[in-house]
Amino acid sequence: MRRIQLRKSGVSVFSLLFLAVAGQRAARADFDTVNGRLVIPVDDDDAALDTDSPDDLTLKGGIRIRSAGGQLAQKAQRAVQSGRVVVSGTVRSGTESRGPSGDSRGDARNVQANDPALDHIARFNVTPPTRPFEFATQSETSAVRSGNHITVGYNSSADSVVTQIGNALFFTQLKFSGFSTSHDGGRTWSSGFVPAVNDAVAPFTFGDPALAMDRRGNIFYASLGTDANGGNNALIINKSTDHGSSFGSATVVAIDNGSDKEWLAIGPDPTAPARDNLYVTWTSFKRASSQLWLARSIDGGLTFTSRPLFAPVDDGVQSSFIQFSNPVVDLSTGRLFIPFLHFSDGDADNVRVLVSDDGGLTFRFLAFNIRGAVDPFAFPNVTPGTLNDCLGGGVRNALVAGASQGNLRGFPILKQATRLITQPHAVAARGTFAFVVNSNVSPFFGDDSQGSEINLVVSTNGGRSFLPTVRVAASTAADFQHVHPAISLSSDAEKLTVSYYIQQADRRLRTDVATLQIDDGRVRLKKTRPLSSTAFDLTPSNIRRTPTATTNFDRTIVSCYDIGEYQTLARSRGDDDGSITAAWGDNRQTWTSPPDSPAAGTHSQADVFTARVGDDD
Repeated sequence: MRRIQLRKSGVSVFSLLFLAVAGQRAARADFDTVNGRLVIPVDDDDAALDTDSPDDLTLKGGIRIRSAGGQLAQKAQRAVQSGRVVVSGTVRSGTESRGPSGDSRGDARNVQANDPALDHIARFNVTPPTRPFEFATQSETSAVRSGNHITVGYNSSADSVVTQIGNALFFTQLKFSGFSTSHDGGRTWSSGFVPAVNDAVAPFTFGDPALAMDRRGNIFYASLGTDANGGNNALIINKSTDHGSSFGSATVVAIDNGSDKEWLAIGPDPTAPARDNLYVTWTSFKRASSQLWLARSIDGGLTFTSRPLFAPVDDGVQSSFIQFSNPVVDLSTGRLFIPFLHFSDGDADNVRVLVSDDGGLTFRFLAFNIRGAVDPFAFPNVTPGTLNDCLGGGVRNALVAGASQGNLRGFPILKQATRLITQPHAVAARGTFAFVVNSNVSPFFGDDSQGSEINLVVSTNGGRSFLPTVRVAASTAADFQHVHPAISLSSDAEKLTVSYYIQQADRRLRTDVATLQIDDGRVRLKKTRPLSSTAFDLTPSNIRRTPTATTNFDRTIVSCYDIGEYQTLARSRGDDDGSITAAWGDNRQTWTSPPDSPAAGTHSQADVFTARVGDDD
């Protein structure tokens, strides 16, 4: 079996925004404000691939030194720091229209959460001519529930605004952090976008939603954004005091120009049980490494203090890069668990788990003691997927469909693709700690010939020891790939629910949900059933436009981004009725791209769908 080796020089993430066409890049790159308001130049996706740029270096998993979202934030930062201002040129809005889409109303099992009326198309009369902007992507969900009140956060391009100034195009608003709220248990939904830190000057948020709720019912929405003047990248957090109907302006959690993939957890401080602490973890990317950081608030999110928790050094076996932290708090004890992925220099990367019993002041690693692992604290795992060339988006692990559009760097370029990661999604309650991961059946990275499965790792004694790994979903000829799982645990720590994507033999995707029981130190799989009421196609997310450039049909979004990189299961604190809300990226709706689009015609689009799941389903 051929073992695939990729150059490994750094790891960065997958925040989504991909700046695209409108020509004259060098002439416009430093423009920063119009009438005191920050704007971001629209970039050109026809530029030749610069193999000397650090951002173009291919590494394991196609993870790049800087993500597309990070590049967008970096561009905003350079613009505002340059001190140059657009002083002339007529300001014009584009011609707005709708891309006709399908209708999911009447589905008794699944309900669309995002408002499809917010999706839109914008055209501009510029020289040289530019293709339309199709703002029609929603995916990557995080949710909270309190009885019938449910709020789902997700990435969305629908609140993007492009403005023409002279003959140039600029993003004058880009609110990528969307949300939908239901007050009737998920039957009906309203949609919105969380405010930035300063909408009057820098109306930009960059997604990666992570939602959590405190004991008083306040909802906190953590995401990527900027500081008040847009000059620095930031971790930001918004608060809702009305069950998710609205959110206040964002607060800066931490300034970090290398930040990515933040995650939020809330729970009691072990030393002050009457107080809820807020914990935000993220990856901070450096030139040749990345670090795990933690910010903590003990005053309800008014202020935060932050520090690095783990800064690996490449030793020839383990790399100097980490990513995909997912903190959780055991509400019964206040114990804080932080699982994350530590990239290796070989095929299998390693999940590691930090744990704190003093409210995030000190930490220790949990031991897995797995035979053959690089050390006692490593849980080995090979990320699934086939290697697909997303050109500007890097060579990426992905689920793919359709025929290849050629070969530029030794890998196929498939038009329909959604990229894959390994994030250990975790839960904790009453001394039980568990996480799920998607795992390649093959031990070799990049070899998808044996499919992928969902694995569950459980400790019933607070992490002192772990039970044998449970295979929740296995690869078969009909259902070959299983990826991006989410997990929920009942407050009595007896019932586990796991949802995940499946790619079928016909290359369409669906979501399934499994229920498991924990009895006497054993985990038993009770039942598995479909979650989505229909299977769906991948979107045209990697269309080859030039020999060296591909594009998503929604040009705001990086190539090969479709369903997002995580889904969610949300239950009420205290499990009042055992109901769980599932939310996921779903492509069952159709979108009709205009004739001058690279994806002209009718095809699938990415939306957010929800369903009710019970503990006994």
